Amino acid sequence: GRSVDDIARNTAAAVMLGLAVFASPLIAGADSGAEKASNAKITTGGASTLQSGRTIAITRGVNLDRSDFGGQNLRGVAFQQSIVRDSNFKGTNLYGSSFFDATVDGSDFEGADLTLSNVEMAQFARANLKNAVLKEMYVSGATLFEGVKSIEGSDWSDTQLRRDQQKYLCNHPTAKGTNPTTGVDTRESLMCLD
Repeated sequence: GRSVDDIARNTAAAVMLGLAVFASPLIAGADSGAEKASNAKITTGGASTLQSGRTIAITRGVNLDRSDFGGQNLRGVAFQQSIVRDSNFKGTNLYGSSFFDATVDGSDFEGADLTLSNVEMAQFARANLKNAVLKEMYVSGATLFEGVKSIEGSDWSDTQLRRDQQKYLCNHPTAKGTNPTTGVDTRESLMCLD
């Protein structure tokens, strides 16, 4: 009989072949990074239990600069170790997604839902987090929010920030407003002392 690993490997190979035909023009259009579909990784199962049984793209190490993902449902998609600078995630469902060790400098997350996302070691310089739902995100000490463009109206409820990160965000000139989706005050969600 065939082992579960053999079946998983064969399924992944079939999905990769199918994606190569479908996605190669999209990936080939990137300025650098993955030059062919075989550089993009595909897995069955997903990056989290939220995605169990689904086939998702894992863009590990792919350059996705200036991509437009605005308004899309990218729930649980893994952008780990990818370069996703100056990209549009405005109004995007990124619930449970992974930006582990990703560079998202200058990207627009306005109104996006990043609830339960993994942003460990991610870099958010110049990123717009205005009105974003950032609840219960997994953040590490190495996550960089320094230089973030805006956090106005963002909801950070139950996201455990390192003390210096929390202080930096509370002192940010845009640390104000109420999230239009959750109705939660930004400064209250950051537990700012004022």
